[in-house]
Amino acid sequence: MIEWNRIILFGRDAGTLKLTELQPGQRFLELHATDVERISAADKAHGRRGDHKRILRRFEHGLRYFAVEEERGLIAWFWVAHGVPRYFDEMAWRLPLDKRHVWGRDAYVAPDRRGHRILAAIMDHASASEDTPMQFLSDVSSINVPSRRAHKALGFRELGTVTSLALGSRLLIRSRPPEFLPAPTGIRPQERVLWMTKGEREWHRAQIA
Repeated sequence: MIEWNRIILFGRDAGTLKLTELQPGQRFLELHATDVERISAADKAHGRRGDHKRILRRFEHGLRYFAVEEERGLIAWFWVAHGVPRYFDEMAWRLPLDKRHVWGRDAYVAPDRRGHRILAAIMDHASASEDTPMQFLSDVSSINVPSRRAHKALGFRELGTVTSLALGSRLLIRSRPPEFLPAPTGIRPQERVLWMTKGEREWHRAQIA
């Protein structure tokens, strides 16, 4: 296995969000592990895997799931790591996030609802539900041009780029952690060339969600 990643890191500072209103008939909500069937069904309805085990694993790792629904069901959502570590598996970094940090993952909007600032509304409503101003962070593959444009439209700015090259399941060549991120733990984060032991490989797989 050979896997090359070039990932752009984005940030949006705390205090920059202004509440974006939802359209009539739309409702913001947070779903939980007890809603796994509903989350899976929404994934599958939009051509995604809807893997129950992975959904539950994300909740077990402390991720949260915010969404917007209409009468027909969920039409937009994203996962966030908020106050829990974000495991950046491409880099084997475990990034500690406190209550001020929100790392967004796997945002989705139904094709016929795109262009209506629904993701902005989810971000704003999620932020308004907490007392602490939150800085949003995110990561996007450099080849995912639509997602990069969407991030910039939401007020994110590029913070920097990191790269990794995985050769098989043990050898990882990667960037050093940038200073603008919380200092990571994980598997020897300051080593650029990493040869994982059996125990480290098992720990690494267990962190992926």
